[in-house]
Amino acid sequence: MTTVLRRGRNRVRRIRAYAADLWSRREFAWYMAMGNLKSRNASTALGLLWWVLNPLLLGLVYFIVFGLIFIGNRPEGFLAYLMSGMFVFQFTSMSMSGGANSILQNSKLLVNLRFPRLILPVAHLIEAGVGFLASLIVLFAMVIPTGVVPGPEILLLVVPFTLQLVFNLGLAAVVARLAIPFRDINNLVPYLNRMWLYMSPIIWPLSYLDRVPRRLALLIDLNPMTGFLSLYRSVLLGYPFEWSALWGTAAWSIGVGLVGVVLFVKYESRMARYL
Repeated sequence: MTTVLRRGRNRVRRIRAYAADLWSRREFAWYMAMGNLKSRNASTALGLLWWVLNPLLLGLVYFIVFGLIFIGNRPEGFLAYLMSGMFVFQFTSMSMSGGANSILQNSKLLVNLRFPRLILPVAHLIEAGVGFLASLIVLFAMVIPTGVVPGPEILLLVVPFTLQLVFNLGLAAVVARLAIPFRDINNLVPYLNRMWLYMSPIIWPLSYLDRVPRRLALLIDLNPMTGFLSLYRSVLLGYPFEWSALWGTAAWSIGVGLVGVVLFVKYESRMARYL
């Protein structure tokens, strides 16, 4: 029993030391994120606007195809429904893609400097988070003319945003961990994201679940993105709030966040060998 307690205390000390080291380098993570954000489209005329324009233009393409051509009786406010989903999904998608590249793109830093490696996917998470918050301004500019004016409930935006930060960190850490021994993961992530996009209630309205087989509807209900979209739309667009979406999303966020960070930290001392 004494040995077990001693091991438990040592583990807690290591966790605290790691967290303190990570926190002490928060400015480094911020400057790295802002550097990535500026350099990503530095050679283009519109620069940082492309972070918002990419999901916006893709969403408009989907709106023309699915909202005007294939879905003649689209639901009211479909454009706001679609774009809110595109921006939320882009936040997670960019976090995953950034996590996949975070270690491999900074291999020289890992070999030559000693620091908590988790700071690299965290920097990409910050970059994606800043871009997402900027995209919300565009979303408000689109929905306010339609009569959807956010009220005091907009303050609750911190809830889904915080949960998605934890969820995205876990995903980014998992992908970063897998990208070292399996370099092909970088090529696989875009296809996984595209499949995830189509399986989430972004392009199609939730009413379509009444027309699909029960097993498929259950799978979509278990999709973590379904819960995130429900929470964001209740805050941003005034959709009915669902407690089941909150609890389900919180469970996904805590579970994926813990598993991703633990797997990453356990492996990070061996990363330099494979770079």
